[in-house]
Amino acid sequence: MTLRDAAVAATTFAAGLVPSALGAAVSLAYEPGLTWSQRFAQLSVGVCVSYFVGGVVHGLTDWSAFVLQAVQFVTGMIAYKATPRVTQALLERVVALPGALLDRVLPRGDRP
Repeated sequence: MTLRDAAVAATTFAAGLVPSALGAAVSLAYEPGLTWSQRFAQLSVGVCVSYFVGGVVHGLTDWSAFVLQAVQFVTGMIAYKATPRVTQALLERVVALPGALLDRVLPRGDRP
């Protein structure tokens, strides 16, 4: 692979992330009081989720590139807003997991 090929591949990859990043960034503008680490985490999640959703939509449909970019933009906004709720739900599941496993192995009637 030549340097030119690597530059073209990097540019294509970055251009694919732009709609996702813009969608997540627009949502950041309407969220006051976040720390920089919270902003970075939610922006990263918004970009990752919407990039992969765009790939799935592209694989399932024959929509134009413009429509796919719009889907990525909107998904970036939605994924950004959903991050705190998904994190909270995952945290609740992880906290409840040891008790659920104990109930599975030793039902309450079998415990001393």
